[in-house]
Amino acid sequence: MPEVDPRFTRSRRAIADALAGLMERTQSCPSVSALAEAAGIHRATFYNHFDSVEEAAVYVIADEFRVLHDLNISDRRRGADPATVAVATLNAMLDALRRRKSLFLVASTWRSPSGLMGIGDLLLDRLRALRHDLGAEGRQSGPHNAIEDVYAASGVHGVFSAAIGGTADCDQGEIAVRLYALLPEWVRQPPQPGPAPPLEGP
Repeated sequence: MPEVDPRFTRSRRAIADALAGLMERTQSCPSVSALAEAAGIHRATFYNHFDSVEEAAVYVIADEFRVLHDLNISDRRRGADPATVAVATLNAMLDALRRRKSLFLVASTWRSPSGLMGIGDLLLDRLRALRHDLGAEGRQSGPHNAIEDVYAASGVHGVFSAAIGGTADCDQGEIAVRLYALLPEWVRQPPQPGPAPPLEGP
């Protein structure tokens, strides 16, 4: 796997940090020129990383979701109750989006290469990573997995949008619990690790 140029990583991080900071202060979507200036880069450099401010907004949210995913897997591996961990993760995701509502609204207008809107592609990526990390890839054949993951990602995105837009008539904790109940079985009842192989003799 080729190494990523550190300058590329630094400028991408600068764009993400500048966008998060600008939107926190102004609650409005900056132009590419304003964002590039805030990040200390040329406008052309921005387009080396993202096609639009909306795509950059998705990247900022993706960064936060990756951290929550890693915590989820770490807690599960330490023996925490899977249901408790899953609901807590959904709660944390929803809380992160509520804190960055304006960023989420900008991200929601982005159409990804897969055709999903907003953070749908990001949620699809997290579901696939979760399926892999939980060892649930063998539950069904590949095509069924792909359809189920798109369906689940679209549903989660819809619930998040309704919750953040104020059209969901229950509190955040209840939203997370209800959403968890709608997730695929492999998330709610992940495969149990098999017994450790016997130690070989001398």
